Amino acid sequence: MMVLTFEANGQKYGLDVLQIVEILPAVPLRRLSHVPEYVAGVFRHRGITVPVIDLSLLIGGKPATPLLSTRIVVVRHPGPSGAGRPLGLLAEHATSLNEAGSISTSTGFSASEAPFLGGLSASGEMVQYLKVEHLLPLELRERLFVED
Repeated sequence: MMVLTFEANGQKYGLDVLQIVEILPAVPLRRLSHVPEYVAGVFRHRGITVPVIDLSLLIGGKPATPLLSTRIVVVRHPGPSGAGRPLGLLAEHATSLNEAGSISTSTGFSASEAPFLGGLSASGEMVQYLKVEHLLPLELRERLFVED
């Protein structure tokens, strides 16, 4: 499996490239009111308003640093109806594609407050994988992806 690696709080994480639609440079975002702090804002892309999640803030508790390697990774996220909707992920050092070895199915612990954290790489550099479909709680999904 090919993965895009990025960093949050000094740790490496990975996204399966099959989940990625596009990788963009970081752009100015329009902040939203009354959403969790890790919702960095929204931007218009290809005629669609795309919400953006700051992965550094969500995972590590501090906002992403504006580096040349900070990117917005656009992924398909299941909206409230289950249809794929574009979601931006603000990620630091998101410039490397790597061939992942086997993935451990478990980290050996449970993190109910972070259901989006998946298994660890079983070989090579230790990378924890993200489960895009579990990034947003249902209530937030319904607020960010209003069905027409």
